[in-house]
Amino acid sequence: MPASRPRWTRLHWMRGRVEETENGGRTLEWIGCDDAGAPIARVVRVQGPLFSGWRCYRAVALDSDARIVELRPPPPEGAGWLACVGGQVVGRAAQPLAAVRTAEAALTQG
Repeated sequence: MPASRPRWTRLHWMRGRVEETENGGRTLEWIGCDDAGAPIARVVRVQGPLFSGWRCYRAVALDSDARIVELRPPPPEGAGWLACVGGQVVGRAAQPLAAVRTAEAALTQG
């Protein structure tokens, strides 16, 4: 009897949201799609506090009137990327590729 094939093969990953910085763009998320192009998983950068010189900003205004504020606690050491399948976090990693592999492994186990 041949070995059973995993339910999911590797996903096709594409760049999602990008944050514009003075040194160019910084990727904030990667989106994993199946062969039909449907999004299955995401790998998202955990954005910690913002540093400007000697100041640290833990809350960032998302609109010009500062009515919408995003709180940014520091991510755990070595876990700056979240691996998500559907709406569930399935793991954390220090690098995006490791988070991609975590998301794909979660799909093969499911």
